[in-house]
Amino acid sequence: MAPKPRRETKSLVNAGKGMSTTTIVNAAALQDHLVRSLNLSMPVRKKNPVKAQARTAQERLHSGTEYRKVWVCDSCTLENEDESARCSACGSFKPNNRRIKLTLAQKKGLVQAPPPKLSQNQWEECEAKAEERGDTAHPCSICREPFGLDAKVILSCSHMFHHNCLASFERFLRTNQRVCPLCRKQNYQKRLTKQGERIYRMQCAVKVQACVRRFLARKRYPQLLNEFYKSGRGSPSRRKTFYATKLSSISSRIVRAIDAREDSIDALLAEFDKSMSLSRQVLNGESSTTTASSCDGLMTVDKWHEALRKAVLRDEKECPICINLIDSATKPVTLLSCSHVLHTDCLDAFESFNIYEIHLCPVCRSHYDARVLAHDMTFALRPSSSNMLHPTSRPTQS
Repeated sequence: MAPKPRRETKSLVNAGKGMSTTTIVNAAALQDHLVRSLNLSMPVRKKNPVKAQARTAQERLHSGTEYRKVWVCDSCTLENEDESARCSACGSFKPNNRRIKLTLAQKKGLVQAPPPKLSQNQWEECEAKAEERGDTAHPCSICREPFGLDAKVILSCSHMFHHNCLASFERFLRTNQRVCPLCRKQNYQKRLTKQGERIYRMQCAVKVQACVRRFLARKRYPQLLNEFYKSGRGSPSRRKTFYATKLSSISSRIVRAIDAREDSIDALLAEFDKSMSLSRQVLNGESSTTTASSCDGLMTVDKWHEALRKAVLRDEKECPICINLIDSATKPVTLLSCSHVLHTDCLDAFESFNIYEIHLCPVCRSHYDARVLAHDMTFALRPSSSNMLHPTSRPTQS
């Protein structure tokens, strides 16, 4: 059996070596692509220690080889420092212009390379798709909050998110490849957008107009209802209820007007008392301090109710003069302007033995005005204005 030629054997071996080398390179490229995409940690290569000469900042400045780290704003073309995340002039966010490094598998065509940057027309088509799908009317898919007027970004897959939400999502990703939170599209492109702000402003305007129209309708409703029942239409029971409510409101307004008039009358009588005391001071030559201290207190209806409230909260059980129980059902009770409660007979006896011209409270030693209370601890009916010498129901000094 004749041996094979040696030259043919060498050519076959070389051909097999070439084919195996290409397969090994492709397999290594695919493994490298998977390792980079899954962010797997590889063993650290041992490098020979090289003594690097330290260069000072002044040397680097004069060398002329260092470049300034700045970025240019897309809106106003202002140069900003690389550390700043927003433009100092217009407030736009820093554009993401990082150049994606292709892996060996992508360069050899084994894995699809990332798409090129979108043009302006393509971005407008993405915004049109998002508006047609209704993304602007729905909340953000990450935080589930409405977009409003906050900063928004639109991806190349036409999905919209809050800028802060997407930045937080990208920060906590475990892979180097950016993935859309909704459709999982890899290596997406993003861009700031103002899509939906006009619709949001229109919705706010509609809400404001609805509130104004609701207020005007409620304001006109009683007048229209009055005209409706005045013409004789409607249910008799509802007409009766309407006029009863209207009569009650009129009565309440009359009561408030009477209370206001009583306050004005009390103020007028107090002014008369003050004028009389000033005249007595001029005629008798008294000091101004005594007269001022006796005439500066003006007790109105609100002040009397406040004094009664304080007395009820204090809940005094005994009269400070006779040290007996205070029972308005058996003995009449008098309320002082200083909110102390005493028996009416005890107070009369105390004032009859008083040696001072001005009556002082037996508890707090302050000038007071007195008013008789009813048996249910409410104010008794006040006398007519013709018999009143003081804004209280009983005079405290002659």
